[in-house]
Amino acid sequence: MAVCEECGSVYAAREWPDGTVRVIGQEGCSCGATSFEVADDSEGGSPPDPSTD
Repeated sequence: MAVCEECGSVYAAREWPDGTVRVIGQEGCSCGATSFEVADDSEGGSPPDPSTD
């Protein structure tokens, strides 16, 4: 996941070996920005695994 550096929108993204973060399926954010940073997911943790029910 990545966050737009301009407006804060969150997108599915990939981080390339050179550190570039690219949104999957489109060229940039709906606000027109093309700079993203990797979303920090340390707060929420992982969703529950449905296969362990």
